[in-house]
Amino acid sequence: MSVTETTRKKDSDEDEIEIRLSDIVQFLKRSRKTAMTSGIIFLIIGALYAFSKPNQYSVAVTVMPEIQSKAGGLGGLGSLAGLAGIDIASAAGGSTDAIRPDIYPDVLQSVPFALQLLRQPVYSQLFGKETSFQTFIEEQDKQSLFGGLWSSGNAQESPLPDPKNRSKTLQITKNQEDLVNQIHTAVSATYDKKSGVITVSATLPDPVVAATVARLSLDYLTTYIASYRTEKTRNQVHFLGRQVNEAKGRYQKAEYALSTYRDLNRSLYLNTAKIEEQRLQADFLLTQNLVNELSKQLEQAKIKVSEESPVFKVLEPARIPLKKSAPKRSFILLGFTFAGIIVGIFIYGIRRFILNSKKRL
Repeated sequence: MSVTETTRKKDSDEDEIEIRLSDIVQFLKRSRKTAMTSGIIFLIIGALYAFSKPNQYSVAVTVMPEIQSKAGGLGGLGSLAGLAGIDIASAAGGSTDAIRPDIYPDVLQSVPFALQLLRQPVYSQLFGKETSFQTFIEEQDKQSLFGGLWSSGNAQESPLPDPKNRSKTLQITKNQEDLVNQIHTAVSATYDKKSGVITVSATLPDPVVAATVARLSLDYLTTYIASYRTEKTRNQVHFLGRQVNEAKGRYQKAEYALSTYRDLNRSLYLNTAKIEEQRLQADFLLTQNLVNELSKQLEQAKIKVSEESPVFKVLEPARIPLKKSAPKRSFILLGFTFAGIIVGIFIYGIRRFILNSKKRL
């Protein structure tokens, strides 16, 4: 072995740092004072944070929606045809559900839903009175730790960008946008593809309000889906209703014209009079048949609306919770304490490193 190789080996041995288990134990013993001090400080901070957060109550409502499908007899053939770009259900005259169930949760994340929910009345156990949901959220924010500062900073509401709504679009203020975001955070829905069950949940500081909001959210979801699925048929019902009313008006006029003509020409036996009577009678029969046919179509359309209305089976209704679901104050305190200990050990290590660096210099 040459002298150069020997020198390199000595340098590499000097660069290697050997850490033994006893060194780690000794380091932890020396840093316990700093770690305990940091842990106590973080424990106090965690206590202030944990007890400043209000209790949260969660309510979950589970429902099983009806999935309509009239092309179920096609089985796997329908899936194979779908891969080929062929819709056998449409070709066979079948119909599937208007909205896929996995899109149901997106309905509760819309702005119209949040704005409608803000106007709904709720009874608050905390305040002991019935108010609108918007008033409840605003009063709850004022009682929070930074609620006073937030409310004073938002005392002057910003005006709408288009006060006269010339754009014909939905407009909300900054305050409403904050309330909508809070609702989207508090209310959610999930869809289980395996079981087909939809779960609507609400988490709020008041148990009674949480149960009420969960029920209102489920009512909005079911009403929205039913309205969407039957909208085309309901429009047909309205159209046929107007057509029936117009046909009845024509029928009454034709009946009155025929009766009046017969009364005025009772003793006449002219061929021209008979021709006019036949024309009026033909018009009368035409309007009568039209009324009967439109009335039949109207009743069929009403039956179709009832057939297309979805069915939602409630598996677990909204129930007022007796225990809070959050915050987990014990876990928060343990987490802050553990973080404080780690930070204390880290600070002690940095101090030792700086002192050793100065001694070497």
